[in-house]
Amino acid sequence: MGRSIALALYLLTARGGTVPPAPSRPARPDGALIWLHLGRDATPRRLGQLAQKLVRERPELSLLITRDGDALPDADNFPKGAITDLCPPDNQTAIHAFLDHWRPDLCVLAGGSLPPVLICETDRRNIPLMLVNIRMTQAGERAWRWRRGMVASLLSRFRRIMAQDPDSAARLRRLGGRLAQIDVAGRIEETTEPLTCSETERSSLAELLMARPIWLVAGCTEAEEDAVIAAHAHAMRLAHRMLLIVAPADPARAGPLAERLRQVGWMIAERSREEEPDPEVQAFVADGEEELGLWYRLAPVTFMGGTLIEGGPSRNPFEPAALGSAILHGPYPGPYPDAYARLTEARAARRVDSGATLAEAVGEMIAADKAAILAHNAWAASSGGAEVAERVAQAVFEALDATARKVAM
Repeated sequence: MGRSIALALYLLTARGGTVPPAPSRPARPDGALIWLHLGRDATPRRLGQLAQKLVRERPELSLLITRDGDALPDADNFPKGAITDLCPPDNQTAIHAFLDHWRPDLCVLAGGSLPPVLICETDRRNIPLMLVNIRMTQAGERAWRWRRGMVASLLSRFRRIMAQDPDSAARLRRLGGRLAQIDVAGRIEETTEPLTCSETERSSLAELLMARPIWLVAGCTEAEEDAVIAAHAHAMRLAHRMLLIVAPADPARAGPLAERLRQVGWMIAERSREEEPDPEVQAFVADGEEELGLWYRLAPVTFMGGTLIEGGPSRNPFEPAALGSAILHGPYPGPYPDAYARLTEARAARRVDSGATLAEAVGEMIAADKAAILAHNAWAASSGGAEVAERVAQAVFEALDATARKVAM
């Protein structure tokens, strides 16, 4: 392990100072506890993908989540039962109290933060450390250049370092990470696990809908109904067998929406009445969003409701992406700006700015090749992010299992 005068002086200074009283903490859960810390540039949604995968594969694990700064992480992004706590300041007294209470079996730091006291004290207690999802930029390398010995000593304490890209890995090695195991894992991305559905139901409906052009509106708001109606009317002029499946954001809106569509003069079927989208049906009204896993699988094109209006409710666009449905969306991404930006970059989604452009886009998507290209790109973007999370999760399990074997010996 590399030695650094600068690090020794930093640790000496960190022994003093006034430390705020430790917050009240719940009891440590029994069994293995993994501490996940969101450092600089690590977002809760991205680390949440890793956390979900860890718990899905090993339900007996407990997770402790912290983040840089003096705020709690947003627990909504993490599995049910995950514990959130304030990250202690980088001070010996505060770090000691934190580790004495939680006694984690493994510490996983995500992002670009390298808190010296946290790293050194965790390592001193023989708690394995991993650094994941780190992107080291040229600016970051320059910032650390005059403390090369310090950063080299910190990096040497990690059992595994998983960089986002080859350039980051190279910069970490130049900073003195030669003593550490540095791999290129890719970037953990915001994505989602495929929504489930009944395969029997999917197969039956797929047979009934065979060869029909279909588009889905997922989470349609009342304010968007005019635009959806106009878009479907336009699409049917181009392909008279076109079917609209619409899942209202508010399930209570299903009945009134079906009645409104009938007043337009269309043949309507309603899921709540156990009706089928028979060949003469032009619009099929779902009960709500509960069965979106089924509709995404059936519809080659999905418009994400709630995105044509500012502040509207919206869903994660990786839901249809993971199931191979091409994505149309409005100008308001809601809580998913990063997801939409990534899908746009991958040429996996198309933005529409009004009801008129929605109608044009739906009409163009009738061409199977255009929808297929968007759908393939969307699926590739979704599966790529899932593969990175899987790769990191396996590395976490390997480190955890190696520690358990040492304890058992």
